[in-house]
Parts: sequence; C-alpha cells; structure tokens
Amino acid sequence: MASIQKSNEHICGGILIEKHWVLTSANCTVSKNALTVVIGTHSLMNRRGKQVFKVIQTKVHPKYNKKSEQNSLALFKLDKAAKLNKSVKIMSLPKSTKDIKPGKKCKVLGWGQTTVYDDDPSDTLQERTVTIIDRKTCNTEKYFNRDPVVTDDMLCAGEKPGDQAKMCRGDAGGPILCKSKFQKRKSLSGIAIFGKGCDLKDKPGIYTRLTNIYLQWIKKTIKSKTNDIEIEQK
Repeated sequence: MASIQKSNEHICGGILIEKHWVLTSANCTVSKNALTVVIGTHSLMNRRGKQVFKVIQTKVHPKYNKKSEQNSLALFKLDKAAKLNKSVKIMSLPKSTKDIKPGKKCKVLGWGQTTVYDDDPSDTLQERTVTIIDRKTCNTEKYFNRDPVVTDDMLCAGEKPGDQAKMCRGDAGGPILCKSKFQKRKSLSGIAIFGKGCDLKDKPGIYTRLTNIYLQWIKKTIKSKTNDIEIEQK
C-alpha cells in the first residue's frame, strides 16, 4: 500500500506495482501541488520504516472521463526506486482478468476517514470485507440511477446490498482484492474510484476493474522511455 500525500496530508491510496511505479485512481491527480508517496508503514504517524518519494511523472489513462469516471486509472513514477523489505513489497498485477461475480467476498484497504464526522484520514491502515453487487442493481434508481453508469469495466461493492458503502474520503486509489477459482489467494482486481458518502445506504463503492486492456496500458506505460508528464482529461 502507498499513501499519496499533498503537503504531508494523506489524500489517496495507491499500489506499488514496480520499484518506480505506483498505480492509483485518475481522480487522485487533480492536485496542482507537488505530490509525495509514502510506503512501508501501517501507521501514517509512525516514521519507522517509512519511505518517502517525490512524484516526478504522472500518467493518466488517455480515455479518462472525469464526469463519468470511466477509465479512472493513473500511474505515478517515483524519483527513486523503492527498497523492498518485509514491509515493502511489489503487488503483482492479476494473471486472470475474468469478471468478479456478484456475491463474491473481496477485501479493500485504505487510510480513508473512518466516519463521515471526521475529516481526518485514519492513522492506521484499515481493511474491510465487501461483497460484489450486480451492476444492474447498482444502476437502478435506488442505487446510483446511472449517475454514474456502472459499466463492465467497473466493480460495484459494499458490505451487502442495502448496507453503507464504507468507502470514505481518502480511500480512492486503494485496491480491491478478490479471489477467483483460478487463483489460490486474493489478488488485485481493481482500484477504488469513489463512494457517495461513507454513511449512505444503497451507495456502494465503485472500482475500476483491471481488464486486459487496462493491463496492456499499464505495462506499456511503465516500459515507455518518455519523460514527459502527461495528464489528459476528457
């Protein structure tokens, strides 16, 4: 897990997928101020083992749509390589990109605020179990009413239909980890995009699902030798 910070304050989560690269949500790139990435810690206040990096390159998916939140993925290049140890490991990209069926239990992680009444992020990394909810259900009037439209490239997940989303401010960019019949353990299945208030019922969290097309873009971007900063929003 990575904490993306602005002025030493946590604003989003992220995933270390290469020594120089962190995968996150495209809506975590809106800040015009310099961003830093912190890894290697369970507590944001604890300095022990913490590694801090400057973001020197930002790559937003070229088809990211800010209004619909489609294609919400971004890559941050770090100013130096992360040092791998017991607290810092690279999270592998998924080998299987099969869709996650409704009812499947998954894990989400983040430092987002723990209640709607507290503006501060959680000091310690939180882990919750969520249930994948059918997209048709999430697009109904009771849920998101197609605003935004939950597409096949997204996952909709909450504790269970009708429960609170449990995705709060600061959780965007974090991972959703699911297990398929092709894998023995939970693996990275998507990246958190948003939730409409962590205390609202029938408003599950929405995630970008890591499809083959997205994985190709990630791998191609990481291998690219260009040093230009690219932030494209449509």
